[in-house]
Amino acid sequence: MKWHPACARPESHTLFKPPFKLSRPQVPAAFFRLQILLVLVSILIGTSGPVFAAPDFQTSTPQSKAKLLLSQLSAEQKVGQLFLITFTGTDVSDRSPIYSLVTQRNIGGFVLSRKNNNFSDSENLVQQTAHLTAAMQQISWDQIQKTNSPKPPYIPLFIGISQEGDQIPNDQLIGGVSPLPNLMALGATWDPELTRQTGYAMGSELQTLGFNLLLGPSLDVLDVPYTGGTDDLGVRSFGGDPYWVSVLGSAYIQGLHQGSDNRIAAIATHFPGTGSSDRSPDSEIATIRKSLDQLKRVELAPFYAVTGNAASPDETTDGLLLSHV
Repeated sequence: MKWHPACARPESHTLFKPPFKLSRPQVPAAFFRLQILLVLVSILIGTSGPVFAAPDFQTSTPQSKAKLLLSQLSAEQKVGQLFLITFTGTDVSDRSPIYSLVTQRNIGGFVLSRKNNNFSDSENLVQQTAHLTAAMQQISWDQIQKTNSPKPPYIPLFIGISQEGDQIPNDQLIGGVSPLPNLMALGATWDPELTRQTGYAMGSELQTLGFNLLLGPSLDVLDVPYTGGTDDLGVRSFGGDPYWVSVLGSAYIQGLHQGSDNRIAAIATHFPGTGSSDRSPDSEIATIRKSLDQLKRVELAPFYAVTGNAASPDETTDGLLLSHV
């Protein structure tokens, strides 16, 4: 098998330098993981948590930073942070619904997709996407600057995407970015290092375009695949062996974090696993007819591997996307 040069280290395939400069400061590398932690802590401590003294930003733990941010948010702001929404088109001007959602409703972020016409098929796709994500982040930063003292804390927007490889129909960005293989092609290599390199390339390019959240990779174990539905996993899984799905999923997440300098959050899908579901979820609610012990050995094994049993922080997923099972 000849490996595509796009999966090499990003030093050899950097696409471009963003043709713009934002007035906002550089966001720390760990801030986007911190934002997910902020959401989780908000659930744990509630909206009336105690006010914490400001820690040393260089030496304090992510938990203390998250609690400090939470102590400065109102109940309405905390609720707004729980929402990731979609929208149609590319208008993010001060007359758009997007602008009001960010400035008045403190929305947590957005997920961009082709079907909502957030991307064009023009030759300038890369530049247009980078400008769109920058403009979205600029809204939240400008809002902070307009607020009189005391200023609320600046929390960047989540800007997410589902980019699964293999071009249409599973990629949102077509053209201008490296054509990367689908997960099953990676599974067929049985090679964690090639998988890590693919995640590295994905993380490097998406971070350059302004994304900080990837809905992936899929950790579904393709045990009893169904066919014919629009949500059929097809090649969107590493394969049917829970061990190899665990190993390759961990390697992909590691590469994604390393390639993006920890500026992209990996959201593993589709918990608790849809590879053994008995029907397509686009027709009715799918079910998995297995005991808990069976689920632990197959469906849940890859999710254990990237959460509590992860070998390193880089191999740890930042969140889980739930299925309808």
